[in-house]
Amino acid sequence: MRRAVAMTLIALGAFAGCSIQPEASPNDLPDERANVFGEPATGDEAAGTNRIYLLAPPDVEAPQRLRSVQRDVLPAAESVLESLFAGPNADERDAQLDTAIPADVELLDARPVGQVLTVDLNDVFDDLTPDGLRLAVAQIVSTATDIDGVRSVQLRIDGERRVWPLGNGELTDRPLTQYDYPGLVESSQPAFPAIPSPIQ
Repeated sequence: MRRAVAMTLIALGAFAGCSIQPEASPNDLPDERANVFGEPATGDEAAGTNRIYLLAPPDVEAPQRLRSVQRDVLPAAESVLESLFAGPNADERDAQLDTAIPADVELLDARPVGQVLTVDLNDVFDDLTPDGLRLAVAQIVSTATDIDGVRSVQLRIDGERRVWPLGNGELTDRPLTQYDYPGLVESSQPAFPAIPSPIQ
């Protein structure tokens, strides 16, 4: 009997020694969202039927352009714009897609009146270069006018109207449309094949 009890105690001691012991303090887990740009990629998964516009990979032989990517979010303006402001996801960062919109932008309001969507943001654009501001505005306008029922965008900062750059660099305070940024959005159409030479 004593021998059986002793064997049981030894087995319990060995089992306890193999168990995982709790740590005295929490440990930080590595941030797997880090990307090649050194900032966390927080964008949504590239899926769904709604679209946002990011910066395409830079090309030294062409001006910077916008590329549409899919987002599985509600079609409401607030949801689509918040997804835009979250920026590229990790896979898109790996593919060198980027955004000119500052990371600390906040959507204060997005209110449609007829076909005009008034977008009210916090003031985070002052540190952008003129070209960066033009691209950031083009991203917002292209994304917003892709929403059903929205034809133009009136941008405001803390409720106040400001002047914004058009595609050609001119400034305006009127509502903006996708046609104000010609040539900035990549075409989704495939290149046409070359016309064959006539047989002589």
